This record gives sequence, C-alpha cells and structure tokens, in this order.
Amino acid sequence: MRYKTKILSLFNGKEVRGASALASSSIIAQGIALLVTPILSRLYEPEAFGYLTLVVSITGMVTPAIALRLESALMLDRRDDVASALFALGLIAATLISGLTILGLEICFFLGLLEPMAKLSGFSLWVGGITFLSGLFILLGQFALRERNYQAVASRNITQGFSTSLAQLGLAATGLSASGLIIGFFVGRLAGVVPLIKSARSQIRTFSRADMRYGLYRYRSFPLIFAPAALLNASALAAPILFVGVYLEVKDAGQYGMAERVLAVPIVIVAAALGQIVEARLAFHYREQVHGSSRYYLQISMLLAGFSLVVGAVVWIWAPTLIPFILGPEWQIAASIMQLLVPMLMTRLIASPLSKALVVTSWARATLMLDIVRALVIAVILYVCFRTNASLEAVVISTSLSFTVVYVATWIVGLSAVQNLDSKVKTVE
Repeated sequence: MRYKTKILSLFNGKEVRGASALASSSIIAQGIALLVTPILSRLYEPEAFGYLTLVVSITGMVTPAIALRLESALMLDRRDDVASALFALGLIAATLISGLTILGLEICFFLGLLEPMAKLSGFSLWVGGITFLSGLFILLGQFALRERNYQAVASRNITQGFSTSLAQLGLAATGLSASGLIIGFFVGRLAGVVPLIKSARSQIRTFSRADMRYGLYRYRSFPLIFAPAALLNASALAAPILFVGVYLEVKDAGQYGMAERVLAVPIVIVAAALGQIVEARLAFHYREQVHGSSRYYLQISMLLAGFSLVVGAVVWIWAPTLIPFILGPEWQIAASIMQLLVPMLMTRLIASPLSKALVVTSWARATLMLDIVRALVIAVILYVCFRTNASLEAVVISTSLSFTVVYVATWIVGLSAVQNLDSKVKTVE
C-alpha cells in the first residue's frame, strides 16, 4: 500500500474513530465536572478551592516533566521492546521526582517559606501522591495511544471525571473542607489509572538493559532538553496562580482556580484530546517518512481558530451573567477573571495541541528557548506586580497578555518545524 493510501486510510478509519472516542470521553468527563461544580461551589467556600488550586498548580508544574518526557519518546520507536524499556525508565523517574517534590516542599515549610500552603495538614504528601499518579497516568495513556488503543484512554477520562466528582461530593458531608476536595481529586486520579493498567498488561514487552541504554541514548534530547522545557512551561503557567495564593489571599487563588476550572472545559475537550491525535498523526508521518505534515498542521490550525473565536466571544459576553447565577454570587470575581483570560484562552486553544509538532520533530532547542522566554517574561511580570502591590485584576491581565504573545510565537515555530519535516521527505504520490 502506497503512503498516500495509508494516510487516507488512517485518517478515514481508526484515527477518526479514536479522535471521536477521545473527544466524546473528554466531553462526558467535563460534563460531569460541570454538573457538579454548581453544587461543589455551594458546599465548599472559595478558600477550600484555593487550597485545591494550590495543590493542583504545583502538581501541574511537575507533571509535564515527571517521566522526563520519555512518554513522548516511546511513541516514536518502532521496536516494542525499546518502547517498553522507555516506559520502565519513565516510571522510575516518576517515582524519584514525586519523592523529591515532597522533600522540596517540606524543606520550604521548615524554612518558613510558602506559609499559606504549610497551613494545610499533609499538603506536601498530597502533592507527591497526586504527582506520582499523574506520571503513571501519562505513561500508561501514551503507551495505549502508541498501540492506537483509544478506547482505553477514553475509559480513563470518564472514570477519572466520575470518580473525582463523586468523591468530592461525598466528602463534603464530612466537613473536611479543603481536604475533601483534595482527597476527591486524588481518588479520581487513582481510579483513572485502572483502565490503563488493564490495557498495558498485554502491550508491554520484555526488554533488556541494552534496550534501556539504547532508548536513553537515542532519545536523550527528551530528558535533557524537552523535560526542562516542559518544566519551565508548566512553571510559567502555574506561577500566576501560585503568586496569587501566596502573596495575595488563598481565597483569591480559589476564585482564579474556579475561573480556570470552567475554562478548562474547552481546553481539555479540544486541546488535550486533539493534541493526542495530532501527536499520533505526526508521529506516524515521522516514522514512515510521509509528506503532508505542514498541510495537516494548517488545516488543524484553521479548525482551532474558528473554535477559539466562538469560545472567546461566549466567555466575554456571558461569563459576568452566567457564572454568579450558576455558581453563586460569591463567585463574581471568577467571572471577571475569565474575561481577562480570554486572549490567553484563544491562543492557547490553537497553540497547545499543535505544539506537539515540536516534540515529534525533536525541535528540542527551539522548544527550550520558547519556554525559557516564557518563564522569564512571566517572572518579570510577577516581580513587577510584587513590587507595585498589584491587584488581582492587574496580575491576571498582565500575565494573560504575556502568554498570548508566547502562544503566537509557539504556533509560528511549530509551523516551521513541520515545514522542515516535509522538506526532508520525498513527496509520495
């Protein structure tokens, strides 16, 4: 079968069914979260959501680099034994990094730093546990996608969403407040891993130490460059909300977190689900040396641009009215934050899934440079906010606009990466 026929077969067959399964599962999971959010927002006060937001933000900083990006490397190698070896190495890394995260937080608390976080009992342990489960979550999910086992990943999404919501609702009656929300989140992560473990049993192959050494050497750019870049990227994303929780008030972080919780619906449904498909598709192009990556990149960009315009308009017009009505009057600030985040939301919806092109094409240095610039810009913005005692609104809009500029730059670099990939491949008629 010629490559063009293979591409058409992939796009019209299992890939489309897989994309539908992932998108549907994400919609269902986010639908469950949306249905319970108005209840949770009345059962838990903004400060409780603030502590959950701080936990999720720190785990979100560490998680993208928790497996040293070996979860992306295992998608690229043709040999199943090497892919299994990379999975094992990623699991070892996840165990060590989650432990170091706990240790780092405890040292900070001992030195009197991050005082608002230290006030919540077991904060570092919850962060470490959720971080480890997130690493396992990512590794198993990518391994399933390598085998194009979309159903297992779809089951994971639904199981996690349902379990998280059910646990948080049930724990509200215990009076645990912030701990109830955090425990519920932990339970959801744990439950989401189960479908993937069942899937991985039949896919993981026996491997040797030589396979591990070969995998580390061939894909050394992933732990050496892509992992630090991912850490910088995630740190920049989490920094504003952590700044709010530490230097303003925990309840303000709760408002910020609620805004992000609602805005996560389009991001998860489209950016996360489509990002997995984009990575799988471009990885196929890379493995099989198929032409057409840049055309595919532009087609997806047009689709995402139209979607982002609609989402941005809806948020800007309706958030001030609908959010207080649905969540309760005490969440009016969250509605204002959502409006201020619209520029970042629109550009992120486009750039985030397409940034997978940089990973697949191994544009490690470009990725690292983008993330260094992003981290530096956000650091400078937050330093200025700290020195000027900026308000919550000023912090949000300044960081939102900064992210917007970086996401546009990311899209441009991603286009250059796929164009370079096409230039190295002979067009297959």
